[in-house]
Amino acid sequence: MSKPSPRPARRRAFTLIELLVVIAIIAILIGLLLPAVQKIREAANRMSCSNKLKQLGLALHNYHDTNGTLPPGGQGAVYPIPNPAGNTTTIAGTSWCVFVLPYIEQDNLFKQYRWDLAYNSVENGLVGANVVPGLYCPSGPSPKKYLDPNTNVTTNPPSHYIGVMGPGGAADNFTIAYGGATFTYRLGSANSNGAWSGHGMLSHYQETTGSISTLRLIKLSDVTDGLTNTLMLGEIARNLPATTPATPNHYRSWIRGNNGGSATTKNIRYPMNSTFYNGSNNFNDISMMSHHAGGCNFALGDGSVRFVRETIDLALYQVLASIDGGEVAQLP
Repeated sequence: MSKPSPRPARRRAFTLIELLVVIAIIAILIGLLLPAVQKIREAANRMSCSNKLKQLGLALHNYHDTNGTLPPGGQGAVYPIPNPAGNTTTIAGTSWCVFVLPYIEQDNLFKQYRWDLAYNSVENGLVGANVVPGLYCPSGPSPKKYLDPNTNVTTNPPSHYIGVMGPGGAADNFTIAYGGATFTYRLGSANSNGAWSGHGMLSHYQETTGSISTLRLIKLSDVTDGLTNTLMLGEIARNLPATTPATPNHYRSWIRGNNGGSATTKNIRYPMNSTFYNGSNNFNDISMMSHHAGGCNFALGDGSVRFVRETIDLALYQVLASIDGGEVAQLP
């Protein structure tokens, strides 16, 4: 007779303590890896943001090459195109974002914009409802998270990329002390939502008379402080704090000009990441802000892009927004 086969040895199962140890080790590894993954993702987002600003800077230069000037930063009161004979009635104009659409592969969308109507007409509100990918920072809110609250444009997202209107202040002929000298700057509609600097690359433009912004269009040759030393575009791409009731109206349509507040151009008045909309009188002075750690991306007048630390000296930050003040200033 054959001998019976020996019974296979039973495998010893994990004890509860061993299982808990394994889970703890996995949790520690995940805890160590997650910040690294987040840092890699943010680095990629910041690079993508920089590339988008680079493309917008190039678009602005191409527009200048074609038209001889930069586009208006934010139009105020302008006449319709075509303007009927004898017409003296103005309409609320649009933003630089619309002017550069043909230069960022959005020519078909550009052709839909009605220049004979206000930006907030029903027809142009349909144009503004489109999401233009090149206008959004990947680290910022989703394009349609914050929509314009105003009639006919309630489906319109904002732009995360913002033209620099120039240094901002509390009154016309305000001063900034920098580098041992004091510089004086002009400001229109001071202490209102529509306040605008008269010294930036993408500033206020109107066709009615009586203002230093009347027909104000900037040539690159006007930037006598140096294109490499002048801020042209920044970013406002940050989620809003839930604790400030006024800030849901912090964002407006990307097609809006400077009509009681500009959606796509801002003054440089406050430090980065410091100042949200107060619901009253600071809309054009909202800070440049982002979710990039420590600062924001900016396109300079020459089309290059730099990351600027939020700890930059405020006076230096402001004078870098001026095109022709004679300040001797450059980014650190």
